[in-house]
Amino acid sequence: MNYKKVFFLPLACIALFSSSCSQKKDSINAGNQLNSGAVVIDVEKALKEGTSQYLSQFSSEIEYVRLEMADEGLVAENARTYVLEDYIYTVAFRQILQFDRKTGKFIKELSHYGNDPEAYQYTLPSMHPTTSNEIYVRTGNRIKTLNSKGEIKTIASAPSEVENAFEIEDGYFAGYIKNMSCTVTELIVIFNKKGDVIKSFPNHQQCEPNRTNSFSLRLSEGLFFTSKNDVFFKEAFNDTVFQVTKNELLPAVIFNMGEHSPPYEKKEIMEDDDYLNMYSVNNIDLNDNYVFFSLNYQGKTYSAYHDIKENKTHLAYERYTQTSSFQDDLNGFIPFSPQYINDHNELVSHVAAEVIYNWFRDNPDKIGSLPKHIQSLQNIDREDNPVVMIAKLN
Repeated sequence: MNYKKVFFLPLACIALFSSSCSQKKDSINAGNQLNSGAVVIDVEKALKEGTSQYLSQFSSEIEYVRLEMADEGLVAENARTYVLEDYIYTVAFRQILQFDRKTGKFIKELSHYGNDPEAYQYTLPSMHPTTSNEIYVRTGNRIKTLNSKGEIKTIASAPSEVENAFEIEDGYFAGYIKNMSCTVTELIVIFNKKGDVIKSFPNHQQCEPNRTNSFSLRLSEGLFFTSKNDVFFKEAFNDTVFQVTKNELLPAVIFNMGEHSPPYEKKEIMEDDDYLNMYSVNNIDLNDNYVFFSLNYQGKTYSAYHDIKENKTHLAYERYTQTSSFQDDLNGFIPFSPQYINDHNELVSHVAAEVIYNWFRDNPDKIGSLPKHIQSLQNIDREDNPVVMIAKLN
């Protein structure tokens, strides 16, 4: 991605392709236990020590849910998958589909893109569902939610400068303010349903503005996510994940990236080659026992997790592959790349139908040793909807 010249993208795409980078951190009193001090993850050390990592290290059971194909239920490219108690949702650019949690049967598309009262203008694929299991969408500065029935409602009006926002408690929202101009003095604002700002948290960092004449709009630099009822925030070019409350930003996770930490002060002027040689942390999610994340470096992606109780980071490293995932030593099947932890202690991912199709084509001698429920996937067509992978965490 050229960070000097980026063409305009709709907000849905902006959220989808966000990256969480880091910078050298300020002095913070850090421990190793979530909720009693920040968890510190030494990314550089984890990459140097990376080896093959396995599903059995954090899970003893994995479930596969094949999403049904339907004319109106073809999952769009680059969708994110969210597994809730009764439903599976796929959220993509201008598309939100609902499937049955157990069977994968297609149910319906929720709402639609448009300007009418029952529509949205932007989907937000990287935004977790609300704490009441509704899906966020936006129309202008109006924050909307979709429930399981497909009913849409406006829950707040965000201040005009807010890019992404999340409800942190009943009637109060945290909003992120992007600093493209390098003159913004606020990082996060707390506002009510009417959009009135009641508190703000300052941006203490400074950067050099892009002084070229080219027009650009950067991909999203800050996203919110949840773990049960707690709300967390990660800004690009910042090494810290914060827990966000109405009154405080509490350091929860610190990624130590050493000399590969992209400097905030150069975020608007960094060239492609420079950025490629920096660490970029993405797909961050956590619970009381684990912090899962992916690391992008020099064109490769590595799946990783930090065991909070053991205070140890495990990074999957495969020398000759572009993506290093967790090997399935439970069933001997498709590698697993984590995307999302739900409130039922389940780690969620999904895999394209073509990947499964190719595995069965290339491994006929291994099919007989697979569990019956996985063998049933061998009739999949390469053009089918993806298969959702759900690992129960230990």
